[in-house]
Amino acid sequence: MTVRSILVAAMLLLGGCAAVKPAEQPITLRLVPAAPPPLPSLLPAALAVAPVQARGLAGALRYDYVDASAPAEIRQAKTLFWEEPPTRVVEHALVGALRSRFATVTGPELGQPSARRVVVELDRFEETGAGGAARATVAFAVSVSGTNLLTGGYCASAPIDGASGTARARAFEAAIGAATIAFAQDMASGRLSTLGC
Repeated sequence: MTVRSILVAAMLLLGGCAAVKPAEQPITLRLVPAAPPPLPSLLPAALAVAPVQARGLAGALRYDYVDASAPAEIRQAKTLFWEEPPTRVVEHALVGALRSRFATVTGPELGQPSARRVVVELDRFEETGAGGAARATVAFAVSVSGTNLLTGGYCASAPIDGASGTARARAFEAAIGAATIAFAQDMASGRLSTLGC
């Protein structure tokens, strides 16, 4: 092998390395929705929140998004992940929102019997739109058993004010808070709504 062939082989090898892009690093997003402050006078009813279930990809750890150009396609980001499953985050937010209105609210970790049981199915937990119109969208169906069965649906969205993971997480926290607080307010009134986005 000549010096020239070695140089050509080295240049091809180095050129090939330059053409390969470095792998993008995964980003894990933490959600901490704020619980509303409790009202001065809590309702005496006892509620038990069941583990939140998910429909389709809504409970996945990978970040879901829907591009406006293909609204029937749910896509998953390659590098964005949730620290906790969305079902668990919504469950915590539901318990916090209900505790702001009711004297006794237990989550699934306690598994205590209650006169009223709250069952939730997470339908959507995704970014919708594109560019400056991107929004965090959270939607769930709910049924409450007890002396009479109540059913409803709640959906909320919040604008995503940037491309960073932090901007996305803050928008999802706002959407989770809006949907769970609307449910808790309706629950306190004794009637559930069906709110669309």
